Amino acid sequence: MSMDFKDRLQIWLDDVKDRLFNVFGRDKIEKENLYETRWVWYHTLLVIELFIIIILLWYIAI
Repeated sequence: MSMDFKDRLQIWLDDVKDRLFNVFGRDKIEKENLYETRWVWYHTLLVIELFIIIILLWYIAI
C-alpha cells in the first residue's frame, strides 16, 4: 500500500523535529549540562560586574 502525501509529510516533519532536538541538546550528558550552567552564571556575573564598573566610572567622571 502506498503512502499519501500527508503521511510522507508527517514522517518528514517528525524526522526534522528529532534532528533539531538532538542539535539543541536533548541528549546531552550531565557533565555538559553542568558546564553550560556554570558558563551562563559566570558570564552573568561578568555582566553585572561590568555594569557596576561603568556606573562607578561614570560617577567619577561627572
